[in-house]
Amino acid sequence: MEMQGRVQDDDSIINQPEIAIPDKEEDRITQLPDEILHKILSLIPSKTATTTSILSNRWMDLWKSTWAYTTTLNFGWEFTTSIKTLSLVSCAIDQILQLHKIDTIDIFRLYFHPREEFLVHIRQWIEFAVGKRLRELDLDFEQCYDPFTLAIHRRHKTIDFSVYELPPCLFSCDSLTILKLANCKFELPSGFRGFSSLKTLYLTNVRITHDTLDGMLLTCPMLEDLALMDLRHSMTMEFSATDLKIKSLTLAGCPDVSDLGSLFSKLARLQILAICYFKIQDFSELGYENAPRNLIELQLEVSDNYGLPGTYALFTNWNFPYLKKLTIEWIPHRFQMSDEIVQPSGRVFCCLKTIMINGFLGREKQMQMVKFLLQKAVVLETMVLVIPKEAINRSLRNDSISQAKPFMTLTDLMVLPKELLLLGNDSISQENSSVAVLRLLHEQLLLLPKVSTNAQFVLKEHTNDDDSILATHHRYWYSPPTWL
Repeated sequence: MEMQGRVQDDDSIINQPEIAIPDKEEDRITQLPDEILHKILSLIPSKTATTTSILSNRWMDLWKSTWAYTTTLNFGWEFTTSIKTLSLVSCAIDQILQLHKIDTIDIFRLYFHPREEFLVHIRQWIEFAVGKRLRELDLDFEQCYDPFTLAIHRRHKTIDFSVYELPPCLFSCDSLTILKLANCKFELPSGFRGFSSLKTLYLTNVRITHDTLDGMLLTCPMLEDLALMDLRHSMTMEFSATDLKIKSLTLAGCPDVSDLGSLFSKLARLQILAICYFKIQDFSELGYENAPRNLIELQLEVSDNYGLPGTYALFTNWNFPYLKKLTIEWIPHRFQMSDEIVQPSGRVFCCLKTIMINGFLGREKQMQMVKFLLQKAVVLETMVLVIPKEAINRSLRNDSISQAKPFMTLTDLMVLPKELLLLGNDSISQENSSVAVLRLLHEQLLLLPKVSTNAQFVLKEHTNDDDSILATHHRYWYSPPTWL
C-alpha cells in the first residue's frame, strides 16, 4: 500500500504523522523585492545575469533595468570570450547600451578584436561611454587569443597588436581619472588640452611616440600612477614636464628605454617602483644622485640568469631610507649561470618590514639572497616565500633518496620520497604531503641568522586567485609561468 508523503517502514515510522510534499517547489527568490534582485544580478557575472531573462517576463524586465541603471559596464575578457562569435558580442553590447538610461558611467571596460567590420561599432561604444561623465576607461584591442598564445606572439613579435587607432572623442573626456589602454595606437590630436583629472595611466603594448608621452605628462597635472608595459620600441625617458606628481611607476617589458636618470631626477614624490622584465643593471648604474629617495615599496624581477648582479648593485648604489616593502619576482630558467655574485656590504634597510619572494625554489642563489636580506633588514617583521605548486608536486612525485644534509632547502626536499616526509612526526603524518614539505622547509629557514629577532617566515603555495602575492604589473599584464 502506497502512502503519500512517507515511505512504508513497518519497524520505524508506522505511527509517525503524515508529511505533505508539495507538487512543485515554491520559487522564493522571485518573491523578493526588485531592489534586492537588482543587487543580486549586479553581483553575478554578466553571462549568468543575461540567462535569467528567459525565466519569465518579470526576470526579463529585471535584467533590462539592471543594465539601465548600472554605473559599471564591463565588456571585458570574461564577457567577450563567453559568447561564441564577435558578431554576437557586438550585438549584445549594442543592445545593452540601448538599455542604459542614466547620465553617469563610472567604469567602462572593453575587450574586443578591432576587425574592420566592427570599427564603427567600437567608435560608437567609446563615444557613448565618454559622453556620460566617464571616470574609468579600460580598452584592450588584442585579437582574442588565449593568454598563453598571446604571450608567445608578443615575445616573438609575430603579430602587431597595436594597430587600432583611438577615436578623437576619447581625448575630450575631462572626467577621466583612470585610463588603461592595451594593444592600440596612441596619438594625441591637434589642440589636445590634456586630461585635467587623470590620476592613473596604464599603457600595455601601445604604439606611442616620445612626443605623445611627453605631451601626456605635460597636460595631465594630476597624474600619480604611471605604468608602461610591453613597449618594444626605443624611447627616451627625458621629458619636458618638471613638476611631476607621480607616486607609483611601473616599467615592465620595456628593454629599449633610455635616459632613466633624467626621469628619476624629476620624480621626487615617487613612493612605489616596479622594475620588471627589464635590464636592472641600467638602474643600478644610475648612481646615488639619480636614485629616487622616498621609495616605500620596491618590486624587482630577477632570475639566476639575469638581473641578479644588477639587483645587488642596485642595493649598493641606491639608498632606501624609507623602504618598507620589497617584492622580488624570481623567474626560473632551464639553465643556471655560474657567475660569481659579489654581495654588497655596508648599507642596511632601516625601515624594511615586509619582504616577498615569488617563485622561491630554495636554489643556491635564492638562498644567498634570503641570507643577505636577513642580514640587512634590521627591523624586518615578515618574509613571505611563495613556492610554485608545481615544484611541491614534483617533490612528492620524486622517489629517489638523497643523503641528509645539515641544511636542506626545497631543492633538497624535492628528492625526498613522500614516505620519508611523513615519518618521525605524528602531527605531520596527519597533514597532506605538500604541507609537510612546507613545514620542513620552514624549520630549516628558522636556522638562518637574522639581525631582526622578530622576523617571521611565511611559506605559501602559489595560487592564481591570490592577488596579495602578485606584483603590480601581473595584475594588468599576462606572462606565462615557466616553473622549469
